[in-house]
Amino acid sequence: MVNSTFGNVDDLYLFCSVVEEGSLLAASRKLHLPVSTMSRRLTALEQRLGMRLLEKHGRELVPTQTGLTAFSHLNSGMEQIELGLQALNAQSKQVEGQIRLVMPHSFYQGFVASVIEQFMRDHPKVKLNILLNQGLSAPETDRDLVITFDIKGMDGMIARPFFSAKHAFFASPEYLKQVGQITEINDLVNLEWVSLAQDTDIPIYRGDKPEDLISVKPRLVVNDINAVIQAVENGFGIASLPLRHIQKERNLIRILPDYHRGKRQSYLVYKQRTYQPKALTLLVNALIERVSEKHFAAKQ
Repeated sequence: MVNSTFGNVDDLYLFCSVVEEGSLLAASRKLHLPVSTMSRRLTALEQRLGMRLLEKHGRELVPTQTGLTAFSHLNSGMEQIELGLQALNAQSKQVEGQIRLVMPHSFYQGFVASVIEQFMRDHPKVKLNILLNQGLSAPETDRDLVITFDIKGMDGMIARPFFSAKHAFFASPEYLKQVGQITEINDLVNLEWVSLAQDTDIPIYRGDKPEDLISVKPRLVVNDINAVIQAVENGFGIASLPLRHIQKERNLIRILPDYHRGKRQSYLVYKQRTYQPKALTLLVNALIERVSEKHFAAKQ
């Protein structure tokens, strides 16, 4: 971020983008920034300048007369800065630098490993520091990339939807013999649960429609999906498991097959930055492209 007499130049760029795109929502999509973050930064910009640049018109923000004047003075300069930085990026043929990538172990084994290996072949001067764990934290620098299902506490970060995983309920035949027949949603409440996290509220869907929300108390919490599956196979309870991880040879039976937990959305999370390191941009694009491939989508 570049500072000026008026504060952060990035905030001036946000203002110009809102006017240029015609709405706050359209600008947020272009810049991959949350609407709430943009609104907060624009308000702070107006306070620093001591003038009203945007005003509400229906559901949209439109420039005031002062805002239009400011836009006419600022926009050409912002375009020149953008073109200049794009030209500098284009001149840099060799991608280099270091990226810290944080994700659960199962993500890496499942499909990210092949993307990383190809990325390293394509960009031999990029160094990667990969941390495989479930206890994820928010990105700390502009070279950190986090892959996670949980974006709580990551306000102000860019969180791009990555892939979604449909979950259903499974238990072993041995465990089902112990607890008896399960025919209704309420039967799930008093069962012993195995979980990836301290989940107590479990949403229940039928098709695409939410059906119920139940509260459970996990007996076992373990931060690795393969360990959860193994515990369920060994009869320690039931679990909400991603369908793409369940092979036919597993010692598992799907409970209440007409119902499921819904889809859990994962995200690529990195610090908000108009011009991020090229290596990070290329890695994010490679991961997004991997998820869009038909053979991967078919596994969801």
